[in-house]
Amino acid sequence: MSDSRMLGEPRERLNGGAFELGLCQPGSARHAELRILGNVFEQSTGDVGSQETKRRTYASAIVAVAAFEHCLAKLMTAGFRYASPPRSPYEDIEELIDDEPDEPAGYLLLAESLRACADPRGELIEIAATRIEADSPELNEREEKLLQAHGARLFGALDDVRRALPGTFSYERFLGFVRDACVADADAAALADVFEPPLLQVDPRELGFDPRVERPAPHTYAVHALRRLLCHPAGRFLRRLRMEIREEIEPILSFLVEHGRVDRVSHLAVTSRAGRALGACFPELHALACYARGLDRWLAAPLPRLLHLTVRWEPATLSSVLAALDATRLPSLQHVALWDTPLDAKSTALVLDHPVIARLTRLDLWSQIAPQRGMYEAVLLRRRELQHLERLVLALHGAPAELVARFADWPAVVWADRSRSGLEEADREAIAGFPLGGFFF
Repeated sequence: MSDSRMLGEPRERLNGGAFELGLCQPGSARHAELRILGNVFEQSTGDVGSQETKRRTYASAIVAVAAFEHCLAKLMTAGFRYASPPRSPYEDIEELIDDEPDEPAGYLLLAESLRACADPRGELIEIAATRIEADSPELNEREEKLLQAHGARLFGALDDVRRALPGTFSYERFLGFVRDACVADADAAALADVFEPPLLQVDPRELGFDPRVERPAPHTYAVHALRRLLCHPAGRFLRRLRMEIREEIEPILSFLVEHGRVDRVSHLAVTSRAGRALGACFPELHALACYARGLDRWLAAPLPRLLHLTVRWEPATLSSVLAALDATRLPSLQHVALWDTPLDAKSTALVLDHPVIARLTRLDLWSQIAPQRGMYEAVLLRRRELQHLERLVLALHGAPAELVARFADWPAVVWADRSRSGLEEADREAIAGFPLGGFFF
């Protein structure tokens, strides 16, 4: 279903939970607005004083997202650019929060100004700040009622995309804003099973393009989730962005550079084999999860803040993996996980002899495939040299009972089954987006 109306005629607008993006064409009076809410996509284009609006209601929100991104790409190709957003009237207070993002004082100062303007986010900030000091069922109920009454103005556009794009986006709140967000690229299975089928059921004339000819790129949906987050008022004080990228890094990297948010990427899981130096791309990266092949390229430039490194095995030489662990390029590294690495007594000794091991606080040698007996014996042999480790993860499945017993008085040893049950919080710190994505499995 679609319709067109001229500016000045009565027109029902999408409600406050909609996401809206303004565009302009430099050197001309032409402008455009794209709006989306659920399965409804609306486009307005025209000159100042005259505007044509088209609205389409699709059977699926996935289709609406694809139509939004396709239309945006066409407008950008035609010379449109993002319209400059209005300056925030609270810039001075926002700078205070940027300087001390963990302190409630700045947020509470902002809350006073927001409440004076009848913005419900002001009350939400005050409730959330009080809950930090002394939580109660009454405060929780008050917060829930506020979110139900004003959710569209607070997090509506973010909740909308979370529902629309399964497994792509999640977030955590802090004092009325998004503090921590996870964005996962679509893998081949998700594209084939979740994202493409709704597109193929739509008449290309209603969609605006033929998905059989112009198939949306795998990063399309992740970029859309990022677009909503970074353009939304609730995303203003984003501190950590956990990314899982299964295909090319470049399209998502370019988008983050364009919006000045590369320094927010704290956790990255990448399953692409086409490695490139990440140190120049993500200066604040704290955690990296990747496959063994290409590790030398991912770590080719210094990553001064990297704390966690998880490497999943695939056909590669252990020597190349160990060579990539250059302590001079990884000065903050505390945790290394070599998952599914086929270790025996000799190769385990090579790992434990590496200079970087002496600087770690956590070592993870878990494997879904039962490790060889020689691995356990080599670890026991080096016990004295590994006393500095706060946590040493080993695979329990397949380990002989008499060997397990020999580790009983070693408090740092953590036994993990094939599902790593009980290590969810630890893995969340080491892997981007856990448990959103597919790197774990």
